[in-house]
Amino acid sequence: MAPEELEQQRISFALEQGMTAARIAMPAILIMAAPAVPGTGVGFTASWAALTIGLLVVRNRFLGRALVTLQGPGGTQRARRVLIVSSLLLAGVLGALPVLGFPSMSQEVRLIQTLFFCCWCSAAMASLGPSPGLYTGYVAIALGSVAVGWMRVGIPEGPYTLVALVLYGAVLRAFAKNIARRISEGIAIRAENSELVRQLSAANEAKTRFIMAASHDLRQPLHAISYLGGVLGRARDPDDVRNANEALTAAVEGLNKLFSAILDLSRIESGAVRTHMVSFKVDALVAQLDAEYRAMCVAEGRRWECQVESATALSDPALLERIVRNLLDNALKHGGSGLIRLAVFRRDEEVLITVSDTGPGIPPRERTRVFDEFYRVDDGGGQPGLGLGLSIVKRLVERLGCRLEMEYTDPVAERGTCISLYVPRGTDAAPEPAGAAAGGRSGEQDVSGLAVLVIDDDLAVLNATRALLAQWHCRVATCGRADTLDEVLEDFGPPDVALVDYQLGADLNGLELVARVRLRYPEMGVVMVTGESDDRMLEQLGESGLPVLEKPVSPAELRLTLSLFKAAGE
Repeated sequence: MAPEELEQQRISFALEQGMTAARIAMPAILIMAAPAVPGTGVGFTASWAALTIGLLVVRNRFLGRALVTLQGPGGTQRARRVLIVSSLLLAGVLGALPVLGFPSMSQEVRLIQTLFFCCWCSAAMASLGPSPGLYTGYVAIALGSVAVGWMRVGIPEGPYTLVALVLYGAVLRAFAKNIARRISEGIAIRAENSELVRQLSAANEAKTRFIMAASHDLRQPLHAISYLGGVLGRARDPDDVRNANEALTAAVEGLNKLFSAILDLSRIESGAVRTHMVSFKVDALVAQLDAEYRAMCVAEGRRWECQVESATALSDPALLERIVRNLLDNALKHGGSGLIRLAVFRRDEEVLITVSDTGPGIPPRERTRVFDEFYRVDDGGGQPGLGLGLSIVKRLVERLGCRLEMEYTDPVAERGTCISLYVPRGTDAAPEPAGAAAGGRSGEQDVSGLAVLVIDDDLAVLNATRALLAQWHCRVATCGRADTLDEVLEDFGPPDVALVDYQLGADLNGLELVARVRLRYPEMGVVMVTGESDDRMLEQLGESGLPVLEKPVSPAELRLTLSLFKAAGE
């Protein structure tokens, strides 16, 4: 909590307490005045009581106004002045009774009045305690007036009373400092709790919006798949079958992308995505992207430009590549039909990567919201997207310690979108990012004849994997239960590679089963397949040294992985 905000809260507390205390103080004045009447007379006592009560009424009005304007410009300073002046003035008016009246009062009345003033000063701690300096001044005036009154009487006990009042005032001041500290801590804790409640409420609202949007977007391809299944069941014409099959493939691909994006968001939020920060040349990464997206733009009849200054970044190469790919994909979908430009520039402490297009652009009011899950800008003609790409970008940028800015490509015409990514610079002696040169999209690989053992406890997954691998002319054996594995292996023989699901039930995981199979076939290759996002499980998989595919796995990804085992065996 900022010091200015804390001081404002303390002043607000003092104002509220002061207004409440005044309502109790008014009848207390009458109680204090009653015993003084026989010694000081009705006129003096009534005048003192009326002046004190009137001052309390006026003070309350000023405190109320100060409380109303506290949040405005200069409100804290103005409220502090009102509180200080009115409190010290009240203490002075109160002190007039003992200073002027004690010489004419009896000893018993003076003792009663002293007790009243001690109680008054103790009660004042509730409203003035948050400001120890002001409270000390208030007590010094009130108790000092009592001490002066006793000294004016001129009795031998006067000095002792003075010492007692000083000690009492010192004790009150010590308590006031402790209360001020406790009140400050309480205000800070309350503010922290309020912020936590606000964040929790915002998180719950965001979660609700996310679930509702995800539910809608998941239902769309499932709805299409349901209809297309009915079409394929009754289609007789080859063209109808082909068209329905293409539409079904597209719907499944869209569903797969959506699930992958949702899982990615979940993994990033849970911290399961680990960063491996290294210094590397950005040139190789951009060269691969240049080759891929130049071909895409040419295929779509769009212009492509790439400008690169040699630069070294300190980041995670794979995650940085993913960020830039998402930005480029977003430009392809929503950047109109004109130019797409990728550029890299060196800065003093940063590497600047920009992705710009010449589309309709994103208005300033939308530039924060486009990073929300499932939020899509109505660009009047862009391709529909999942609404998750920029949300993933935002989270990855935060994980990598980068900065992201968005503006118009042409600020004068307010057209196009230019996204600037600022990445920390690395040391000049840096390796190329792993996989940058070898990444990208490749054609279909030959995996025919490969003996593949599939182990999974989900029958639907087993059947689908068997059908896919058979279509690629692999030899396939499937196993759904650990107790049938030996029988399956007896019939199938030694596998070239095993596709093993990690979670095989409550009492067994894929790594344990792999260890058993490798005792029998030590040369067998293994690929772990998992849909887990738990940090400990992923860490265990990483420590195994085995290749890991994360569900949902695309056919192209699976085929590429299997082709590596076939190439190694040839």
